[in-house]
Amino acid sequence: MKTTLIIGLGIQGNKRKKVLNKLKIKVKTIDPFNLKADYKSVQDLSEKFLKNVSHIFICTPFSHRIEYINFFKNYDIKFLIEKPLIISEREKIFFIKNKNKLKNKIYVSYNHRFEKCINLIKTKLKKKKIGKIYFAEMTYGNGTAKDIKNSMWKNKGDAVINDLMPHLLDLNNYLFGKIPKYSKFSLKKSFENKSADYFDILTNVKNIKLNIKVSYLFWKNFFRIYISGSRGFISLNGLPKWGECNLTYGKRIYPSGKPLMKFYNFKPIDFTWKKEMYIFLKNKFKPLDLKKNIEIYNFIKKC
Repeated sequence: MKTTLIIGLGIQGNKRKKVLNKLKIKVKTIDPFNLKADYKSVQDLSEKFLKNVSHIFICTPFSHRIEYINFFKNYDIKFLIEKPLIISEREKIFFIKNKNKLKNKIYVSYNHRFEKCINLIKTKLKKKKIGKIYFAEMTYGNGTAKDIKNSMWKNKGDAVINDLMPHLLDLNNYLFGKIPKYSKFSLKKSFENKSADYFDILTNVKNIKLNIKVSYLFWKNFFRIYISGSRGFISLNGLPKWGECNLTYGKRIYPSGKPLMKFYNFKPIDFTWKKEMYIFLKNKFKPLDLKKNIEIYNFIKKC
């Protein structure tokens, strides 16, 4: 049986390990600081072991990722990288330089694409249920400001932007087929942290007026998508991983009046990681879209 390797046994790494154990996948771990890890360094791995590794989950701080990919890139190994793929010019140059070698080896984790509620939105948009789209609002927040403040590596720079904004940019690409344009109409604040813990921007995507907001200051996990069009609206509140999640589709009544509404509720089960990891481990993912990932990086860099 081939071995799957997790590099970084922190919060994300342990979550990944738990799912892999349920899937009965053979797992080994590397972490220089966690005593529960199987290895402290890649230097501890034998050549025989390396040739038996098929997949790697890189769950380290951003600044360490390139060195690990560089170490393993010449082996027949697939990499899952926590979003975003690129957070610096150094990484951007690295991936451009190694594009051909890595394009079929790297999968960037954007698990919200596997949410049933998100896929229902995509289906309704594809069927043009709300007609021509006028405007959209997307908000992603939680109450982890204190946790970020206590983190030595997270409380730097544009923490909430690097953490939550990539998900919403990717969902724009997934739902509307394009990454939004950066706009000067934005507000960035650091209310409780050295790093940014609130960011709000008014922009557009494919001529759709778009408002995006991310923050660590909601105190209760918060996720909302609202899309308004010529024939109606779609409103999503919550995510199944947090419990209550519901979607409302409203069909416009002419000339005006209360729309005809249909309500959808989703069970409080988070299966997205399991679904995503299955696709990764079965090598069913598409080649790396480096252009899209560079666009996400360029947007975030300007924030």
